[in-house]
Amino acid sequence: MPHRLVSVVLSLALAGAAVAALAAGPAPVAVQERPLVLPKLAAGADQPMNLPEDGAIKLPYVTGGAPGVAQRINAAIWRELLDGAVAPVTPGKTWTPPADKLPQGTTSLAYTAQLIPADAPRLLALGFSGEGCGAYCEDFTLTHVFDLRDGREVVLADLLTVEGFAAVGHRLDAERRRAYQKQLRELQGAMKPARKGTKDADDDIEDRVELNRTCLAQVASEPSSPWWLAGEVFALDGRGGLALTKGRCSNHAVRALDDVGNVTVRIPAADLRPWLTPYGLAVLRQEGDAPPPSPAFDQRELHGTLGGMPITMKLEPLRDGADTRGHYAYDRYRAPIAIVVRRDGSQIRGSEQTTSQGRFDLTISGGTLVGTWADKDGRKNLPVILQ
Repeated sequence: MPHRLVSVVLSLALAGAAVAALAAGPAPVAVQERPLVLPKLAAGADQPMNLPEDGAIKLPYVTGGAPGVAQRINAAIWRELLDGAVAPVTPGKTWTPPADKLPQGTTSLAYTAQLIPADAPRLLALGFSGEGCGAYCEDFTLTHVFDLRDGREVVLADLLTVEGFAAVGHRLDAERRRAYQKQLRELQGAMKPARKGTKDADDDIEDRVELNRTCLAQVASEPSSPWWLAGEVFALDGRGGLALTKGRCSNHAVRALDDVGNVTVRIPAADLRPWLTPYGLAVLRQEGDAPPPSPAFDQRELHGTLGGMPITMKLEPLRDGADTRGHYAYDRYRAPIAIVVRRDGSQIRGSEQTTSQGRFDLTISGGTLVGTWADKDGRKNLPVILQ
């Protein structure tokens, strides 16, 4: 066969292969494990404190999916979990950080990966558990959920409506009360025979009772507001439901007395469905194809609640570090209340231009604003949520 003809045939074959690859779409998303191996330090170099042993930290390395998605997920995970470390650009069996960027403080880390739904994945849920050490060591758990269409991180405030936050908060608080009441009954039951001399008294049982009483009172004084819920750990069950975990009531000093620890409430898909945003329905239940909630909060009506009362807010274009204006109104009265607003990164603060001088302190969480409203004396603090 003439050389020129061979070249033409080869070019056509390569073109056909390229077309076939495009038709087949991108490779499916996969998660590889990358154990961390420390570099060898120079002779005589000081040994940093709180370094993990080789293999004690295992990080996920995502491949496949739409162009740029895996890189975006990897960058977010590695940057947060390893003190700003840059994720590798190619897969490998292990990963070794530069000697000047050692992961101090995280002594162990493991993860689980879940594609949701398994047959046609839209989300990647990565759950992490490990131990962090500073002044003292403490176990931790956290979850990150990513949309596989664009690699954006999905937060709870993208999934739940305003009404959903209220309903989930009520369920979580009910579970908190149940857990502390149950523990109190058990502790108080153990105290009775001890007082009668029929059983050895536990030296710290009264301290445990007092801790649980304090935690029970905290449920009433500090209910699960949208601001708190937005920052708590949540996990998806792959069937359209979720589990939400409230961190323990105790501080580190009395942690040994806390027999309840973290409190988790599990909400099945059937109960959760009415509380999902259109985007939440799309990604958790594959109902519809709604886009992610808008991250912009200016020049459109925002609806939500202030202290449980429905309000509507509208803001002029926001600029970091500069004062702009807006207004809000209680839906019941519809009288606009002028506010001066300033955005600083993920924080939006507003001051009422009235004699009451109320103040908004809001945090951007996905497509939702969550935070508090306080009067000028700081005596009254009310939860706020806007979408």
